[in-house]
Amino acid sequence: LGPTIECFASPLNCRYRQYCSAFPDVEQQFGSLGSFFDDLAFDPSQGSFEANPPFVPETMYAMAKKIQRLLDDEERGPLSFLVVVPNWGAGSGFCRELEQSKHACVNVLIPAADHAFYDGAQHTKLIDNSGSVGKSLVGSSLLRPSSWDTAVILLQNDKGSMKWPVKEKRLKETFCDAFKRTTIDMTDSFNTLEKWERRGVSNGGSVKQRKLPSTVIQQKKSKNQHIVF
Repeated sequence: LGPTIECFASPLNCRYRQYCSAFPDVEQQFGSLGSFFDDLAFDPSQGSFEANPPFVPETMYAMAKKIQRLLDDEERGPLSFLVVVPNWGAGSGFCRELEQSKHACVNVLIPAADHAFYDGAQHTKLIDNSGSVGKSLVGSSLLRPSSWDTAVILLQNDKGSMKWPVKEKRLKETFCDAFKRTTIDMTDSFNTLEKWERRGVSNGGSVKQRKLPSTVIQQKKSKNQHIVF
C-alpha cells in the first residue's frame, strides 16, 4: 500500500515519521500532523493511510464517517484506508457496517488466539541501556495476548483501488501474517490471556488490594463506634 501515515498515534507509539494525534499543540514537535478529526490538519487529496483508533464506539463511528466522506469525494485523487479494529461488543456492529460500505475492498478477521499486540503502557516499563526489559520485569514482554478477534478492513475509492490493488490473499499473506508472527516473540510465561492476567505486580500487572486480617478489621470497627457526626 505504499508509504503510509497513521491516523491515530502518538510520539510514544507511532511507527511512522508522520501521524495524526490527539494533542498536536505538543506533539507536532515530534511529527504529528494534527488531529485526524481536524479538517484543517487532515484533509488529504490523496494517499494511503492506516487507522487503528481508540476502541471507543463514538470515536470509531466518527472516524468511519470522515473516511466515507473523503472516499465519496470524486474530486480527490487515489485514497486508501486500512482500518484495524477489535471485533467485540459494540465494535462488532461497527465492523459489519464498515464491511458493507461501497468502498470496502477486502476484509479479514484475525482470531484472538492467533496474534498479540503491544500493550498501551509499554512506555512505562523499565528498559535498560541495551534495550532489554529491566530487572523488575524479567520474563515479561512488551507484547500481550489479544482479548478479541481483530478485524482488518481495506477501504479505497476507485482511484485508490487502481493504484494499490490488494486482494484478500495478498492481505492475509502480508499484513495479517505479520500479526500472527507476533505470538512467536511472546514469552512462554505470558503467551495466553489467562497467564497475562495473572502475571502479578512484579511483571507489570495491576496492584491488587491487600485483604486486612480480621483482627485489624475488628479494631477499626470498634474505633468507628466512638465517632460522632
